[in-house]
Amino acid sequence: MTRMKVALYSGIEQIALHEVERQAPPPGYVVVAMRQIGICGSDLHAYYGHWPQTPGQAQGHETCGLIVEVGEEVTGFAVGDHVVVECFYHCGKCVYCETGYYNLCQERKGVYHAMHGGFSEFTTVHQSALFKLPAGMSHEQGALVEPLAVGVRALALAHAGHQDRVVVIGGGTIGLLCLAVAKANGVKEAMITVKYPQQARVAKELGADQVIDITKSDVKEFIDSHTKGFGVDAVIETAGGGQNFDDSLAIVRKRGTVVLVAGYYKPLEVDLSRIVAKEPIVTGSMCYGYSGMETDFQQAIDLIASGKVDPTKIVTHRFPFAEITEAFAVAGDKGSGAVKVHMVNMG
Repeated sequence: MTRMKVALYSGIEQIALHEVERQAPPPGYVVVAMRQIGICGSDLHAYYGHWPQTPGQAQGHETCGLIVEVGEEVTGFAVGDHVVVECFYHCGKCVYCETGYYNLCQERKGVYHAMHGGFSEFTTVHQSALFKLPAGMSHEQGALVEPLAVGVRALALAHAGHQDRVVVIGGGTIGLLCLAVAKANGVKEAMITVKYPQQARVAKELGADQVIDITKSDVKEFIDSHTKGFGVDAVIETAGGGQNFDDSLAIVRKRGTVVLVAGYYKPLEVDLSRIVAKEPIVTGSMCYGYSGMETDFQQAIDLIASGKVDPTKIVTHRFPFAEITEAFAVAGDKGSGAVKVHMVNMG
């Protein structure tokens, strides 16, 4: 068997490389040689012990790579295809899959099942999660399709048009990419809250109409002043925590929309009286599926290919795979100036 390197969690704030055997792909699966991968906020949740770690199994899902082996029963993909990968497998047969909500599939599983994910030299992926990249798209752009697709869906659920004001809560990867999608969609005004200087810098590069530094300004006071007490049409909450949910409800206008995208890992105390008083629509946004006639993933690819969104602006650090321990330490330390940390030179 061919050997390969994988990065495994071994405890709180512990991740390191190990060597394992590379397995042949089961029916319906392909082997993808990783070319570039991002460290997601959910990866950091596991790193810090907020979410479960999977012993002996490499994680990682913001991936881009090259198909090097194809299993039986795979159709539409071949060795040599450059691909990006959704983070979950779906059955294609249940009522949710058949109606376009395959992100809510009754048989939904992690796309790698019991195999190694993207923090490895090679990953084994079910064909249902694969998308081909157009010629000329870089590995770096490809590795940002997955988080950008999250932003595509969040904005679709916000139903924000060209006359609408949108506030994105949180200046991390998902928040910044939601901002980028809002600008590409042509909303009247796209605003974002940030906590760190590097987030403010990237937000301005992405075209934010207003950048609200929460270390200097109260979000509700800023929006009340900016909109003369009316509130904004849609809020995309990407940061998590009770205060951010409360702020979302405080700044949305009556009958506006709040979309929750953040990874909530503990119960929250929230003032729900604002929901009664304002009658806003409050909805969650789970990864990606279909928003209209195209998948969110394909829309993300098209936004990058067309030049309407340049997600590479958020990449602040790049590390070779051999330095993944240091990469995680930097990604988890906002004092480092990190927004998005990528692993390159995977094999």
